[in-house]
Amino acid sequence: MRRNRKMPKKMSVMAGRSVQIGALIITCFAMVILNMLASSSCKQLEKTIGEKKRQLESLEDSHKRESANWEKMLTPANLEAALLKHGLAMRYPKTEQVVRMDSEGRPYPGQRSVAMAAQRNKAAQAAKYTPVANPVRRIVATRTRR
Repeated sequence: MRRNRKMPKKMSVMAGRSVQIGALIITCFAMVILNMLASSSCKQLEKTIGEKKRQLESLEDSHKRESANWEKMLTPANLEAALLKHGLAMRYPKTEQVVRMDSEGRPYPGQRSVAMAAQRNKAAQAAKYTPVANPVRRIVATRTRR
């Protein structure tokens, strides 16, 4: 026959306490591991942020250099030199040649250049000008033998 083998009361209290102490030790160990993982990920993020800051500073420096070069190229003397270099004979427009337009592409009313263009158009239509065809002369260079 089976005997009823119960633990003495003193033993059951010790077992309960040892389970609690074990759970506390495991919890502390898990907290230390989580703290180490969080610390390492923060250090990695700090390194990445530092690299990005250095990259941003170098890009800002190059932007300043390039904008200074661009401003230097936009001076009137350099613009004229660049135009001459490419064989373009251009000048700045006169005030009556500039037409300011709105976002829809219509000129703003009351501009001098628009009024002058309308006046020229009216005069051309009134005269009904037809261009006369001029004969084109071709000059052929001949080479003489010696």
